[in-house]
Amino acid sequence: MLKSRLRTAALAASFSVASLAVLANAETLPTAGEMFNKMGFGINIGNTMEVPGNPTGWGNKFPTEAYIDSVKAAGFNTIRIPCAWDSHASNGVINESWMDSVQTVVDMCMRAGLVTVLNIHWDGGWLEENLKDEKKDEVNAKQKSYWTQIATRFKDYNENLLFASANEPATTDDNYRHETEILMVYHQTFVDAVRATGGNNASRTLVIQGPSTSIDRTTEVMPVSKLPKDVIENRLMVEVHFYDPYTYTLLNDIVDWGAQVYPQYYWGDDLATGADIVHNCGYNAWAGAMGDKCTSAQIQDQFGKMKTNFVDKGVPVIIGEFGANDRVGVLTGDNYAKHRKGRLAYYDAVMKLAKQNKVVPIAWDTGHEGENNMTIIRRQSAPDGSVFDMDVLKIMRSAYGLGDYVNSGITHVENFKAGGETTDIVNGAQLGEGLARATPGILRVGNRLESAGEIRLFNLNGTLVRTAINGMSLENIPHGIYIAKGAGAMVRVDIR
Repeated sequence: MLKSRLRTAALAASFSVASLAVLANAETLPTAGEMFNKMGFGINIGNTMEVPGNPTGWGNKFPTEAYIDSVKAAGFNTIRIPCAWDSHASNGVINESWMDSVQTVVDMCMRAGLVTVLNIHWDGGWLEENLKDEKKDEVNAKQKSYWTQIATRFKDYNENLLFASANEPATTDDNYRHETEILMVYHQTFVDAVRATGGNNASRTLVIQGPSTSIDRTTEVMPVSKLPKDVIENRLMVEVHFYDPYTYTLLNDIVDWGAQVYPQYYWGDDLATGADIVHNCGYNAWAGAMGDKCTSAQIQDQFGKMKTNFVDKGVPVIIGEFGANDRVGVLTGDNYAKHRKGRLAYYDAVMKLAKQNKVVPIAWDTGHEGENNMTIIRRQSAPDGSVFDMDVLKIMRSAYGLGDYVNSGITHVENFKAGGETTDIVNGAQLGEGLARATPGILRVGNRLESAGEIRLFNLNGTLVRTAINGMSLENIPHGIYIAKGAGAMVRVDIR
């Protein structure tokens, strides 16, 4: 961690006395630009922690250390944790056990040495779908409350933990300028709430999402001059997403948009002919003819806008999500081979142009392994953490100058927290057998938990599963990961 003392006197003319009080004794973390240099390329833990109310509700198990370590071993330097909070809160207060569950994932990512981006995701659209005057005060109060709680829990974590204000704040074609003004209120609240918690949060890099995370809309109405005001310079990044063109990357079914628009399967030079041209990337359904074919030039046009408008002005950029559906199962034989060739060329162009334009590409990965998947690292089938799509991984590695993939393991980083009041969650399997009953703590002995007092066992949704005094049997509890609390300790319990 790079450290230097803040010069509060130099800031006094610009910032309030209250702001300076937070910063006066803090050690400064690296700038956003310095963090960009560490981030390389990344991956999302998609369709997991952001699932409203239940991280396993969309088909993935709770993230494992084997999976997280494999992500690092595969060459990724950055991991993004889309996360739900509102569905785990009551009256603006986040369920403590849910916070423990999120910390469990954050700790695994930090221990693996990954730059970790933790956000507030869609979660029913409480923020993202409410860029509205009549909802502004209600949403803003939640934004302040949630980020105060999140930031407080993680305030002692080092610079490798980044906070991201939102996910894809939705704007409309008719009113996006005013909606962006409301969005900037939410972003300012995010920055102010995080900074106010002190500790390493006083200088932590924070990530600001553009309207609809659209490159065109972000560069038009959210220039550098409109970014939130901060009490410390050079600690903001901008986030956009890239699923262009939608008809190629995400559309799975025929839709009627004034014309019959078909999913587009073929990208680049190797295109379909005859009646199948409706599935070529670049086909114009309204003209009923092939338009300009899709090439890397369109990707460069978009990424170049972010470089000119933000990177060249000192504000780093992350592409928080990108990807294109693999039409395996939708197509077969030569058609699938043609699609696959184009899809790999698409990923190759995105990766190379991201590096060229100095933006961080973070692949969307949901773990799904069937039709229309974007999965790179396996999570839903064995072996957990193995490479699911080696071709895509090779392309990503090659763009960043890495050679052939060999999983030779990783070295864990244990010193990712400064001294402070952050609560540690230890693995019950790692606790020493010699722990005395009178010593504060929880000891797992076979299929039991032992403690000098009350033990409370929670699932990763924060639901209380079982309570006991001194000793708790783990019999008849469904397999999974749990958090046990009691006697001044928290222990992660893996029941298999």
